[in-house]
Amino acid sequence: MQHFYDAQIRRYILQFIRMMSNFTYVTGQNSKGASETLQVPVKYGDMSRQVANIIKKGSENTLIAAPQVSAYITNLAYDRDRMQNPYHIDKKNIRERFFDTDTQQYTGAPGQGHTIERIMPTPFELTFKADIFTTNTDQKLQILEQILVLFNPALELQTTDNFLDWTSLSFVELTDIQFTSRAIPQGIADEIDVASLTFRTPIWLSPPAKLKKLGVIEKIVNSIFVEETGTVDVDGILGSGIMFRQNVTPGQFGLLVLGNRMTLLGQASPTHADNIENRAFVSQSQYGTKIKWTSVEAMYSKTFTAGLSQIKLQQSSTDVNGDDILVEVEGTIAIDPQDDNTMLFTVDQDSVPTNTINAVDAVINPQTFNPTGVANGTRYLLTESVGDDSTIIAGNGASAWGTLVASANDIVEKVDGEFVVDFNADFDDGSTQLQRGLQDSSSANGDSTRGVVQYVTNLTSSIQYKWLPTSNIWVKSYEGFYEPGTWTIVF
Repeated sequence: MQHFYDAQIRRYILQFIRMMSNFTYVTGQNSKGASETLQVPVKYGDMSRQVANIIKKGSENTLIAAPQVSAYITNLAYDRDRMQNPYHIDKKNIRERFFDTDTQQYTGAPGQGHTIERIMPTPFELTFKADIFTTNTDQKLQILEQILVLFNPALELQTTDNFLDWTSLSFVELTDIQFTSRAIPQGIADEIDVASLTFRTPIWLSPPAKLKKLGVIEKIVNSIFVEETGTVDVDGILGSGIMFRQNVTPGQFGLLVLGNRMTLLGQASPTHADNIENRAFVSQSQYGTKIKWTSVEAMYSKTFTAGLSQIKLQQSSTDVNGDDILVEVEGTIAIDPQDDNTMLFTVDQDSVPTNTINAVDAVINPQTFNPTGVANGTRYLLTESVGDDSTIIAGNGASAWGTLVASANDIVEKVDGEFVVDFNADFDDGSTQLQRGLQDSSSANGDSTRGVVQYVTNLTSSIQYKWLPTSNIWVKSYEGFYEPGTWTIVF
């Protein structure tokens, strides 16, 4: 192993010594009747024999100067409770400011780019001790009072201001106090009284990071001309003639996502066609032949690493302006140890689309569900229509909805004791709270409200649903079947 030394433990020692420094004490009155305020010196207590002999001037009869504080380490132990994935590597791309060699100053222009690969640090716990040497009780009380009020129960510690150092912050916690070193009854032979304070500090020891210079693309050569005429082929640039992207998934397999479980699928079965749109309220059955995830590992000669490997799910959506955009839901994966046909999926919540409609309490069938007695503010997503003669079935609770007229896929809310339509699926605008029959398919200002993808979460099941205005259906936000080319593996 190549030698390295970054003085990491030494920096913790120095920080602790600084923490114990700059405390003062007031002396008694001198011959002139005045008191002095003096600073208590701090020394590192683990000194060599040679240095100790020099301080004592080669004599064992030299007394230790007091008051003073002696700081030293009493223990260094591995902290298994804070252990992280030891194989994790974090990559950061940074760019320096340009350094002008003529002026010896940094400018505002961009300089050299670098990639920093930070390796997971190792956790330890340091135990510090601070011995306070005093000649009388008043000295000790003065010093202790200044120190002890700071540790309630800990002080934060920062070893560096480098923003790339993810181990720079720690703390020092006071864990024990020994008020005196003297025995009881106290004798008169030992004039030096020692009070000992014990502290613990969780620390990290980091191996060296990898530093790589970023390469710079200087030239891109691409054909954008029609060979026959030599003119610029605009369609070739913007269309699929020359510049295009093709997504290819492993083996051109399909992917079924249900909850936190993923299944790799081969040739689609006939039942796949019945549920091609992944309807939210339709039972999702077997789509095709199951493929073992280990076969994908063999295909690429790679291994899935639990908690590090990822799968990205590609979806189409619309933004607030109604423009088509691409949304990727991603998360970490691990092969189920009990079933190599199943991949366990932990979704990254930051990648899940944000709700555009307030959450609903449940998804219900209004023809069979009785809402009597529910509180104001309760919200439901309806799977069936309610409110006209054709949908009211005697004795099943449909009449308990009062004057509400709503269709399947609407969201209703109880306001002032009555249910009203909050999201009208016929107008598919979740932001204007259109009530059925009060407005047409255009908003009050004349802008069209159709064509906007909406998101809402069912609080009962914690499942997020997506409204597809073009199909007029609710689907699960990211669960369901993914065609080949719409999902990606990152080993």
